[in-house]
Amino acid sequence: MRALGFLCERVFAPVAAVCLFLMMALTIIEVVSRYFLNAPITGVEEVKAFLLGFTIFTALPLVTRQRRHIAVRSLAELLRGRARAIQRLTVSVGTIIGLGFVAYLLLDQAGSLGAAGTLTNFLDLEIAPAVYVFAVFAGFAALVALEQLADVRPGDVPSREPAGPE
Repeated sequence: MRALGFLCERVFAPVAAVCLFLMMALTIIEVVSRYFLNAPITGVEEVKAFLLGFTIFTALPLVTRQRRHIAVRSLAELLRGRARAIQRLTVSVGTIIGLGFVAYLLLDQAGSLGAAGTLTNFLDLEIAPAVYVFAVFAGFAALVALEQLADVRPGDVPSREPAGPE
């Protein structure tokens, strides 16, 4: 499953970075256009909304792979050996189920949006294809969590601890 790591680091990370940069650039262009040139750009909010979704869902497998989800570890640090492994196993299974459920809900929503022919307000872009892609990214994050589940052994310490204050 080394392909999962490759996709995360070499594909998803640059896509998330480009989407984030484009959102920033569009915001700057929109502000300059609206307030200094008195010429707002139609539909830029819709494009930024799609970019936000792509940023979130391409970053989700990265966050999952690096075990950087929001976590409360105040009691987890007290666990050792088998108890620690059981806790990690429980968290990993919960993560897989949660991400799988998010992917399922996104697939269901995309089907509903596609069946209704839902379009954006100004640019008349179909919403369903983007939501299908988001569902695939969420499912991929679940696969990354499944890969990590195979690494849980008694006495293991997570290879990555969350950064920053918890």
